[in-house]
Amino acid sequence: MTGPSDHGAGTTHPPRPARVRRTPTGAAALTAAAVAAALLLPGGGTAARADQRSDRAPGTTAAADTLVSPPKAAATWMAAQLTDGAHAKGDHGLTADIVLALAATGTGGDTADKATDWLETHAAEYVDRGTPGNVNAGGAAKLALVAAATHRDLADFGDLDLRGTLLGRLQDDGRFTDKASSGDMSNQFTQSLAVLALERTGELPSRAVEFLAKSRCADGGYPLTFKADPAKCKSHTDSTGLAVQALLAAGRTGDAAHGLDWLEKQQLPDGGFRDNGFGTPPGNSNSTALDVQALIAGGRVEAAGKGTAWLRSVQVGCDGAAEDRGAVGYAEPKADGTALRATAQAVPALAAKSLADVDTEGAAPGLEPVKCGPSGGDSGGTGGDGGAGDPGGDGGTGGAGGDTDGTSGDDTGGTDGGTDGATGSAGTATGGASSDGDAGGSDGGSGDTTAGTTTATSAGSTGSTGGGGSLASSGTTALGAGAAAAALLLAGGVTVVLARHRREAARG
Repeated sequence: MTGPSDHGAGTTHPPRPARVRRTPTGAAALTAAAVAAALLLPGGGTAARADQRSDRAPGTTAAADTLVSPPKAAATWMAAQLTDGAHAKGDHGLTADIVLALAATGTGGDTADKATDWLETHAAEYVDRGTPGNVNAGGAAKLALVAAATHRDLADFGDLDLRGTLLGRLQDDGRFTDKASSGDMSNQFTQSLAVLALERTGELPSRAVEFLAKSRCADGGYPLTFKADPAKCKSHTDSTGLAVQALLAAGRTGDAAHGLDWLEKQQLPDGGFRDNGFGTPPGNSNSTALDVQALIAGGRVEAAGKGTAWLRSVQVGCDGAAEDRGAVGYAEPKADGTALRATAQAVPALAAKSLADVDTEGAAPGLEPVKCGPSGGDSGGTGGDGGAGDPGGDGGTGGAGGDTDGTSGDDTGGTDGGTDGATGSAGTATGGASSDGDAGGSDGGSGDTTAGTTTATSAGSTGSTGGGGSLASSGTTALGAGAAAAALLLAGGVTVVLARHRREAARG
């Protein structure tokens, strides 16, 4: 599993199913444009917040240069960490996160292809966990999302029929469940990833979406684990972020709005989000990334801007070691042992992309070198084919915890982190099963198979960005005139997309 990919550089694939490139929804496109505009203004990006981090001495001036493209810089650093340029030390869930992140940036197409080849070769061991006949539904859902985003055949991915496997685990009540002697460890991540993946195929059963929508707690958020007793429903930040993305992809805007309202109430003063499943830890990049993606997809401009600015404050910038630049830390700008997963999950949020919209179509084959320049580079978000577009045209979709394939049963806690299960956040060493099916802690240092990482102390910025009145401001100040004007200019670039969506909606 940790050896070289079985696919050589000359491997060819049969023709892939033709698919129209996915473009962000109107709300997501406008939000991405507005957030990008705000982060381009003085006080809206990393440089203005960097001197507030705890690792700087009081009064120290921030570096004059900042990353020109935070998402692309993160993608380049991330790809350099891969074993044989193909996988994350045999970690299936993290490798899948990296593919989705690259797809979000519109760069590294060759790397994404090679990593997807590795996932195809090792698909069976991820889905059955080494026991033929078992089904880790969360792992199958995550692979299905990767296959859809990379235009591979879901019916023949590494000799697995991922679509058939998921539909085979769909119960009468609409829930996707595991099949294993150890019991069902599926959870909200399983459900949401399956909905996201199947929605792309046009074969999403309505009862799966209905189950997801009905799992909402009384306060508006969505839980990690499903309880038979509604009184025991506990809203979870990471799970709500992923559930909202899935609901919006499925067209359930009303159900998503409740989750978005709840998320805005959970946002910390500095713009970050914590994993509320473990008390009141500091904010972390895993939770923040998932929730920022949801806020962008749902059109919550100011909250999304604050969250994006927080993520940029924990990214190693131009004042860091050259080999570390671009990495996103769990709670502070450090390229440590948790940074690869943190970076993979943060990239899509930095690029203003929902997991519903990441796509490798049209991606550049290579990666861009990490570039530094005067404060005010692009914020991310590729805008191909009338997409959201940004001033710099980045893309990205990720977070930084464990996996998001979902696996912690009805009454089993724990949120591993990543995109196979709940994106770990608190980083405690305790917890139940990871969301992609392995025993793990609440965060996910290593995600699928490793217990959670140790608790990290937040070094995120305070959230107040200083002048500019930008969207990234942590205060209650309304969007400044400059930011509003820039947002309107950028919004003009997505008018065609909005008009197209309106026409499609009118046709039913």
